[in-house]
Amino acid sequence: MNQADTGTPKLPRLLVGPRRKLMALLVATGLGMAVLSGASAFMMAHLLRAADARTRTVAVAGLLAAAGGIAAGRIAERVLAERLGQHYVQELRTGLMAAVLADGKGPSVGITIARITNDLTSVRNWITQGIAPLAVGIPVLVGTTAALWFLSPPLALAMALPLGFLGAILAVLTQPAFAKARALRKKRGRLAAQVSDTVAAAVMIRAAGGEHREVQQVGRLGGEVAEAAVARARVGGYIRAAAGASGTVTVVIVAATGSWLSIHTATTAAALTLVGLLAHHVNDLGRVAEFRQTYNAAKRMIAPALAPAAGLPADHDLSLPGDAVRTAITGPPESGGATVRISGLRLDADRPVPELAARPGDRIVLKTNEPGEATEVFEKLLALRPNPQLNIRVAGNDLRAAPGPERRLLAGYAARGAFTERGTIARAVRYRRPDLPRGGTGEILARVELATRVAQLPKGEHTTLRRGGEPLTVSDRARLQLARATLGDPPLLLLNHIDSDLGPEGCRMLAEVLRSYPGVAIIASDHPGRFVSAYTVWDLH
Repeated sequence: MNQADTGTPKLPRLLVGPRRKLMALLVATGLGMAVLSGASAFMMAHLLRAADARTRTVAVAGLLAAAGGIAAGRIAERVLAERLGQHYVQELRTGLMAAVLADGKGPSVGITIARITNDLTSVRNWITQGIAPLAVGIPVLVGTTAALWFLSPPLALAMALPLGFLGAILAVLTQPAFAKARALRKKRGRLAAQVSDTVAAAVMIRAAGGEHREVQQVGRLGGEVAEAAVARARVGGYIRAAAGASGTVTVVIVAATGSWLSIHTATTAAALTLVGLLAHHVNDLGRVAEFRQTYNAAKRMIAPALAPAAGLPADHDLSLPGDAVRTAITGPPESGGATVRISGLRLDADRPVPELAARPGDRIVLKTNEPGEATEVFEKLLALRPNPQLNIRVAGNDLRAAPGPERRLLAGYAARGAFTERGTIARAVRYRRPDLPRGGTGEILARVELATRVAQLPKGEHTTLRRGGEPLTVSDRARLQLARATLGDPPLLLLNHIDSDLGPEGCRMLAEVLRSYPGVAIIASDHPGRFVSAYTVWDLH
């Protein structure tokens, strides 16, 4: 898993932490199966040479016991392999999600889903059906070959010859297998992106009468995926056929060698017993080669996607206890009574924004010249976009340098058209402040006049929100965003055209919320006068 060549993308190390123990257990399982296989060969030879019934009975009992032990080893191998694969894939899965959330500029939803499903499945298959069989199979192959060498060196060489030839064939087929697997992955990603974008734009597509064209487009991309899958299967078939045929060829060569060299029939039978026990592991070699190339193709997609997560702070874990969050903010109060100070903000490399100093209770309205400037400003203030020169102090703390758990205590953000993550309404309200007691949800919902609407839902505040906020209306979702942003009265409140989604009644409610809100509110709105009477204009130009 740790590639030496610097040109190949790197994934996290496999053999770390508890995975080292799992790998050691797999190797031990292989050694145990090798011992049992060797014992089976010797007992088979004794059985065929035995002259009395008692010896035959002991040999048969030993063979049956060895068969049971090998079966138990196969079960242990499967369970250990799955544990190893699932543990590693879980690390990659959480890393991919962290990377998507780290910079906010990840690929489309379809490609992200394809990485978390198809590509991670390829990684899991390589570990569970590639690395694990190798960890078990190599000790078995070496151990049985050594056991056969003690029985008859010529037969051991006869068994090793077809296996070496199989290795050469697999080496030739690995490159085409990798190329086909990578081509299939690219086409699957395109199809997933097309489907996700089509679903997101379904309303506009129907309005323009383009359903037939989009269905045809998905059909065309689906056909390309099918062709690429067949091409990959063809190479995979060659690999598996070579592995399967090698088992038969090995039996023929070992039997022929025993016959030509007049080796004792019992020894030849013992050798054939070993060949039969090895058949499964030889077949695994073909699957290992195929899974390896599929993994290589998936790795080229996953490894670069994990890069943004490398910059996440260690405490980006949302499970950080509430008490630890509350005690993390220890900055001194700002001089001059200002709660918020902003300097060094730039819209572009050569477009500086005037500095801002605001005290508790101030209402600041952005004046912009272009659509999207307000969103850019807010995202830079929240450290969601790069702006190295920016310095923003909130209640004596550096907002951009603060980790997520601390930043959410300092600033609340509500924006027009914002999607809500999947989960219950209660979770959505407390999302910014999971450290607060669970009983305060009703109070904050009442503040934004959403409590009655939520109570009318079948499950109340335990209703699960889907597809960005359903079953809540657009206005209800905006109220929910406002409830989340103001929960705990953070020192800084950022409102990005939230009034556009609230409607007239919602603006009246917003005016009441701002009237009692004690901190600094920075507002972007086309009509701020509808909900705030006294404010200061912050002209970005």
